[in-house]
Amino acid sequence: MKVLLNKAIALLLLGILAACERYADDYKDYLNNQEIVYPGLARNVRYYAGDLRTMLVWNPSPDPNIDHYIVRWNNGINSMEVEATTHDPGDSISVVIPDLNEYVYSFTITAYDTEGNTSVGQELNNVRVYGSTYRSLLLNRGYNVSHLYDELENGDIILHFNRRDTLSAGTEIVYTDNSDQERTVELLADTNDVLLPDFKFGSAVRYRTGYIPEWGAIDTFFAESYDELPTIYRSVLADKSLFQPMNLPGDIGSAWGWEMPYLWDGVSDVDFGFHTADQDYPLSFTIDMGQSATLTRMKLWQRISGLYNYGNPKRFEVYGSNTPPGEDGNWAAWTLLGTFTSTKPSGTDRGIVTDEDRIFAEAGENFTFPAGIPEVRYIRFKILEPWGDGGTRYFHAQEISLYRQQR
Repeated sequence: MKVLLNKAIALLLLGILAACERYADDYKDYLNNQEIVYPGLARNVRYYAGDLRTMLVWNPSPDPNIDHYIVRWNNGINSMEVEATTHDPGDSISVVIPDLNEYVYSFTITAYDTEGNTSVGQELNNVRVYGSTYRSLLLNRGYNVSHLYDELENGDIILHFNRRDTLSAGTEIVYTDNSDQERTVELLADTNDVLLPDFKFGSAVRYRTGYIPEWGAIDTFFAESYDELPTIYRSVLADKSLFQPMNLPGDIGSAWGWEMPYLWDGVSDVDFGFHTADQDYPLSFTIDMGQSATLTRMKLWQRISGLYNYGNPKRFEVYGSNTPPGEDGNWAAWTLLGTFTSTKPSGTDRGIVTDEDRIFAEAGENFTFPAGIPEVRYIRFKILEPWGDGGTRYFHAQEISLYRQQR
């Protein structure tokens, strides 16, 4: 009985083996007795944003048989063939896909070899394409309202802009020169200042700013329209012979024989000028310029013997009025023209003055009034803080020059 059972099991195993051998090669009937070949995959697939287009980049497969790639999008409705120009994984293959909509796309990249075999395909999702909607959101770079420009001795001007936004790519500035020719200069993204050579004062200055929507973008998008800067007029020295001191209630008086008129006597290189009496800050004094003017800038010379110390002004405000102030000296009648802070080039502590500091201060420090301030005849200074320590209760300076618009 046991012998019969063993023979039955042996016959069953032989039958199973025969069946397996019969079906093991059946798949070849479906492949026409050919082997499936999958070409190598592209690597590091990425994109760079553009204006109604995008650029796809990848590192090629080292498979030497790859002949070309097919890029598909819109669920395979659209496609583009890209030649396999290299098989070195250290190189890059790129293609620009044009005529897209402002949308977020998915792309598939499939490699083809010389026998027509295809890779499994690779997807690149969330590819954002930019256009008019993005452009409509862009704003031109802001300019420095309190210090719009500096006027150079040769008539050129330097414009000052605010710090750029992160993705700002530069600002295009269009102006007119003294030959009535339109000229264009570029304010670079990483700078705040730009020179306008041979600028024609009183002419319009237009500007617009470009942006990249993402780092590495292949296109720059400019704001839809130009903005215009406030009109810039040539500055001329206000006539100091017309200046007169005014003594308003609340203003500080002079001391030590340093009278207010010495502040505009035209002498800036002698250690002598205007020195006030002692009084807690803020201190104020008033000047009648003798004519109405729109002020553009001011130049102030510190007291030489106390550079960046004692009563030399560090922070101050300048107010203006075009009507004779009331006898009570009420500040409500005055318009703030500008708030200013003196600069120490070296940035060293009080009591330490470098050669750089001395050269800067002895040349006179420039302060620029913001554009758009009213025309005034009377100006009033409010000294908020001196360069000296907390015990300083007075103000002094050697000379002041005021510049006005020349129309």
